[in-house]
Amino acid sequence: MALTVTVTGATGFIATELVKQLLEKGYDVRGTVRSLKNEEKVAHLKALDAALPGNLTLHEADLLQEGSFDDVVKGSEYVFHTASPFFMGDSPDAQKDLVDPAVMGTTTVLRSVSKSKDTVKRVVLTSSVAAIMKMKKGPLKGKVYTDKDWNDENTVSDGPYQYSKTEAEKAARSLAEKDGFEIVTIHPAFVMGPVTANRADATSINTMKGFVEHGEYSFFPWHCDVRDIARAHILAAEVPAATGRYIVAQPPVPTKYISQVLSEHFPQYKFPPGKDDDSSETSYDVSKAEKELGLQMHPLHETYIDMVTTLIQRGIAKPVPK
Repeated sequence: MALTVTVTGATGFIATELVKQLLEKGYDVRGTVRSLKNEEKVAHLKALDAALPGNLTLHEADLLQEGSFDDVVKGSEYVFHTASPFFMGDSPDAQKDLVDPAVMGTTTVLRSVSKSKDTVKRVVLTSSVAAIMKMKKGPLKGKVYTDKDWNDENTVSDGPYQYSKTEAEKAARSLAEKDGFEIVTIHPAFVMGPVTANRADATSINTMKGFVEHGEYSFFPWHCDVRDIARAHILAAEVPAATGRYIVAQPPVPTKYISQVLSEHFPQYKFPPGKDDDSSETSYDVSKAEKELGLQMHPLHETYIDMVTTLIQRGIAKPVPK
């Protein structure tokens, strides 16, 4: 009998890949979305359901409505909570736009889990390296961030996205400890990799689209593949001994490397030259994910090539011909 799992925020970039991999493994997946009326946002999920062995059902749920996740969580063995806003630009109300959906949304979902903790074996929460990185203080361990680092320097007015991820994780761990259920957190760096939907509403997708089309970019130097993040989530649920925090990140790269990879693979297009000096001296220790979960990550050149290939195929990005 297939295992039943819940994925919140199923239309997101990471969540879509997670749903795909779960369906490939034959899971019965319950995906939550804000609205079932927007066919454009859910069409790619329905296509995955039709093509893959598992079964997907979609359910409306509101992160800010208490009890909204009760029914969809009930009877699930694993709950993957991915739903949380991600943007790095200015917001007129960061508390409302970022912090509340992240923190209150997480507690809303986990209070539903508490009501079904007799069946839910484990919660896997999508966090971020933003909850680990300390730009001013730096890592506890020289120039390498580990799962022991916590971002304690951002606020709602100074780095609200980073603050939202830290506070959401703290709230999640506090609730899990109080109510007695297992929680594991996954901390990806900037997410890259192939796209499954035809929409360009994810920050990562728009960043690469801007690089490919206009030479405009604002990359963080630490990247990871969306396929590896999804795989880490599943392993964090399936591996009995999984516990704590797991970082998914590759060593930092300059944008010149991205340009070189894409220029060699797509010689018919013109890409910006990138820079040599926009990398970083700090990195992330991913040995815990590799050793405890058995996670093996895609080489970054494959990540960039596969992402741009799918962006072109789906008409999301139109590179500049030479």
